[in-house]
Amino acid sequence: MNELNDKEVIDLLLEFATQAGATRAKLLPPESVCVENKLAALCRDPKCPNWGQSMSCPPHVSGPEGFRKLLQSSRHAIVIRIEIQPSSLHGADRPEVMRLLHEITAEVEVEAKRVGFTKSKGFAGGSCKPSFCHDHLYCRALTEQGKCRNPDHARTSLSGYGVNVGELMKSAGWSNDLFASNGNKEEEQLTWVAGLVLLRR
Repeated sequence: MNELNDKEVIDLLLEFATQAGATRAKLLPPESVCVENKLAALCRDPKCPNWGQSMSCPPHVSGPEGFRKLLQSSRHAIVIRIEIQPSSLHGADRPEVMRLLHEITAEVEVEAKRVGFTKSKGFAGGSCKPSFCHDHLYCRALTEQGKCRNPDHARTSLSGYGVNVGELMKSAGWSNDLFASNGNKEEEQLTWVAGLVLLRR
């Protein structure tokens, strides 16, 4: 597939992302994705309540070092953003919001593989455990003979890899303010959650 065809395919992937439910989607060069060891360390200290609870979170992911290797083998990156009301993110609806983010990210990853980026890999904000398996005591993928209950939808967490999501928003040309204005002062401001798909062959 030549570069012109790459561009055409990527344009279709960006359109696919918004049709799947993303508020915004943007193509970025992999080198613009900022990865910081200190951010990944925050999962451990202070320990996140999701630490060790699933295969999508530390210490069961390869961390910043592994993510940097993935970036080096990636041709492009697509950042996905969903804009929502703060009450949805910080209230009882949070698990459903994060589940939606994981599902959209997974859909874009699968579509990327279908159109030729066969080794693409998606990452979403937050742990998959509270969104997909909140009613299960243990992540089945962590047991000796277990398999993920939701392999088609759950994706690994950006936080565990030390991805600076705020800088990711800036690289995409979007505000990284967690309470960005929606243009109408009389309406509640919006917040956002983000995912990332690395396009690889």
